Amino acid sequence: MLLHVSTSATRREQVRQSREEVRERIVAAARDLLRTRSFAELTVDDVMRTAGQGRTVFYRHFDDLSDLLRRSSREAVDELYAAQEQLTRESPPMPPGGALRSLRPAVAVYERHGPLLRAVTEAAASDPEIAAALATLRRRFEDLAVSVLEAAAARSPAPLADARQTARALNLMNESYLLDAFGREPRVDPEVAARTLAEIWTAAVNPQGGTA
Repeated sequence: MLLHVSTSATRREQVRQSREEVRERIVAAARDLLRTRSFAELTVDDVMRTAGQGRTVFYRHFDDLSDLLRRSSREAVDELYAAQEQLTRESPPMPPGGALRSLRPAVAVYERHGPLLRAVTEAAASDPEIAAALATLRRRFEDLAVSVLEAAAARSPAPLADARQTARALNLMNESYLLDAFGREPRVDPEVAARTLAEIWTAAVNPQGGTA
């Protein structure tokens, strides 16, 4: 009896691992295809052909391509939010190298997941669920940036016109620039991208001068 239970548990674990491996293969195929095409150009047939699986297998794991995108982008979004939090750990005025040190993690996330994150913004134009999730994420990023900017403004004789709007502009700039730099091939050198953004963030957080 014990042997039968053990064998059944082993088989269930093997099936589970096999399902996860197929799912990861599908996600990897979609990610590879997105390096050279838009989300609108992506098809289930192309994804499954690249994954080496039949079309029907796709629907055992995902409802449609938007469902695949929502599920597969969660890890990237979580990593991105954790990276953005790094900015709040630098006490304004930022010390030399503070902005660069804080922005490198976000650049690294886009370097790893750029095509997937670009596809999220593209899909948001036609998928209300993805659009709502993206709007929520942007507001979270704004809140983080506002805390940094308000702390900097409290130590500066030159007040900001509106910390919320400045935060929004900086985050939209980050997003647009990094999607352009890493969303498809060819890509920008990650260190150049980090230094470029650090120069702009330093100017905003240390208006009286400083280095990235």
